[in-house]
Amino acid sequence: MKRLLLKGLEQLEAEESEIPLPPTGFSLLRVLCCAICKTDAKMWSQGHRDLVFPRVPGHEMVVVDFRGHTDDLYHIDGKYHTAAGVDNHDGASRYNLDSGQQRYVVWPGQSCGNCRYCLEGRENLCEEMKITGFHHDGGFAQFIVVPTSSLVPLPPSDLISDTVGCFAEPVGCILNALDKLRLKKGERVIIYGGGTVGLIAALACLNVGALPSVVEKKEEKIEKIAPFLEATGILCFKDTVESEFDAVINCCADHTAFDLGIVKVARGGKFSFFSGITKNEHVETNLINLLHYKEVELAGAYGLTRKNMLDAVSFLEANSRFLELLVEDVVAPEKGVELMPQVLSGSHLKYILDFREGKILHDSKEKRVDGRAPESQKDLTDSTTNIDQVVDSDERWCRSLISTVTPVNQTIRPAAQGKIDNKTKPLGALGTLEDLAIQMSMIQQTLFPRVERSALFVFAGDHGVTEEGVSAYPSEVTRQMVKNFLDGGAAINVLCRHHDITMKIVDMGVNGEFEDHPDLIKRKVRKGTRNFAIEPAMTHEEVFLAVRHGMEIFLETHCGASSPDIVGLGEMGIGNTTSASAIISAITGITPEQATGRGTGIDDKGVEHKAEVIQKALNFHRPDSSDGFDILRKVGGYEIAGITGAVLAAASKGCAVVLDGVISTAAALVALLINPEIRGYLISGHRSVETAHSVALDHMGLKPVIDFGMRLGEGTGAALTINTTQAACKLMCEMASFDDAAISRQR
Repeated sequence: MKRLLLKGLEQLEAEESEIPLPPTGFSLLRVLCCAICKTDAKMWSQGHRDLVFPRVPGHEMVVVDFRGHTDDLYHIDGKYHTAAGVDNHDGASRYNLDSGQQRYVVWPGQSCGNCRYCLEGRENLCEEMKITGFHHDGGFAQFIVVPTSSLVPLPPSDLISDTVGCFAEPVGCILNALDKLRLKKGERVIIYGGGTVGLIAALACLNVGALPSVVEKKEEKIEKIAPFLEATGILCFKDTVESEFDAVINCCADHTAFDLGIVKVARGGKFSFFSGITKNEHVETNLINLLHYKEVELAGAYGLTRKNMLDAVSFLEANSRFLELLVEDVVAPEKGVELMPQVLSGSHLKYILDFREGKILHDSKEKRVDGRAPESQKDLTDSTTNIDQVVDSDERWCRSLISTVTPVNQTIRPAAQGKIDNKTKPLGALGTLEDLAIQMSMIQQTLFPRVERSALFVFAGDHGVTEEGVSAYPSEVTRQMVKNFLDGGAAINVLCRHHDITMKIVDMGVNGEFEDHPDLIKRKVRKGTRNFAIEPAMTHEEVFLAVRHGMEIFLETHCGASSPDIVGLGEMGIGNTTSASAIISAITGITPEQATGRGTGIDDKGVEHKAEVIQKALNFHRPDSSDGFDILRKVGGYEIAGITGAVLAAASKGCAVVLDGVISTAAALVALLINPEIRGYLISGHRSVETAHSVALDHMGLKPVIDFGMRLGEGTGAALTINTTQAACKLMCEMASFDDAAISRQR
């Protein structure tokens, strides 16, 4: 792999290296882009208290997960090697890893989690803090190993580009500073330093309703930042005679700027000591005394917390077009070696190293004021950056996996039937248990089927159609229930613990963010689908991205000795019964009125309104009843698409799939439409009280294992049925035959 290694002061060298092997708690990731921070340049020039040479710098990066691709590599002596035996960097380049995969930004810390600061949510102050790019190698490389808990997902690239994603860390640092200032609408803020961080600080102040002004003494810098100032309306000057500012933020290392800030702050004002001052300089004590006389609140700000990083992603999404204007240039990694003096000078904006092979982005000097590249540059990208081809890559990846599904081999059925018939019982006396035992024998192609390891995924996502008033609960309940799952307090948690089922929650599109959790898989496509009553629920790109996420989630679980023998699929998402009912209506042909149930408990008027909304949507979109992807795009949900992908992936690996209620069944109905060969792998967990559920099961030729009158969802019916399936397998394997027990058969 390519990397830039800092071997000593002013000794940054480009070299080839082997792909590292992640230890427990860490993830191997592919770096797409990494910005050069002024701290990196200071490390190059001056070193750092936490730095040990040699070290790969870089902490402002956008990455994609490399898990799921390491099957084609093997590791020796703690390093990855390709199966073909070629150099690692050549093997790695075979993978188009940044196409359609979940992108992340990296919180650059690794805290202890136990000290008072961590427990107070101030983990940036943890005394055991380990920082990416300082204590372990950073993002100036094609691949990086970072703590898994430090990954923060980015929304799709049409909302936040890779280059803008690199601003997450500095934005998070600014948000940490602003948290302490508690700015109010209309308060006047003076910011010293017109570099990237100072301008981000001004933009953040503007976002909360404050009135920022920037002081920048370099004329060439003022000229460089003019497009940003024009686009945002932020004031900038070399100096000002105004004073009595409500707040001051120092965003440069100049000690005179710090002095001026003390003079300019109002009585009772607030001072954010954001940027450290150049070493070995002196500040007048008479000025320091002004902080005392004015009763100024002096707030230090160092680094950022995980929450700041999460909030930064939302900031990026809201301010993307402005942040694009702060990109000085996007360059090949090798050029980073010669850029350090320029970054250190402070005369430039943000340089970004591009590790996406062959990509040509924009020339920042020709960008328009609105942050977009001029029309003449639209065709400069090669095939790896053409959005249509990226989407096509996702689609081809999905369809390639789908094509590997083979139907369940029926050859063993007579022997399985004979074995269960020969058990010490009347013929058919165990009812559905016998059917399950035979089905598992056929799926596993053995007369000794087993369920030793079981997994259950709860896919979660919000739905824009809730704007139409189709649910008894507000959409925020999705986020609250996911939190309940993660806290272990839901019905599905109880059942999975009771039956020893490994359970994971998958955030496919919840309108909210969650702290990292060992039971949470973050694959957010977007914060909720669009309102399909007025527009398609998803874009074409999002459909295949969501389906691919579902596929990859199963495939990451199905590996080696830990592979599950059976997988259950549940869901959580306010509004998803509306989506499921629309899907079932579109595929089976029943009317929306016939397909619509009470969901979370709406009244009669609510059911009528819900059916009208579905009818309106189907009339508007006219989804192709023979095209599962088209149906998902127009009336689906991210969690439903994820389940669809998981069903298809499980079938491709010959794994039994237990469906839950109407939502997961709707997803399986779509999967069956996409590839009918999956039918034999499907097990219906239970019969929901939703009318559409029974219709969908009949359409697929499935009979539910249990019927407890349940309508909870979450995967509860699937969990109960996984246990029942395990019992059926044990009966097939352990129950004596008439011959074994020397019992006479019925004549």
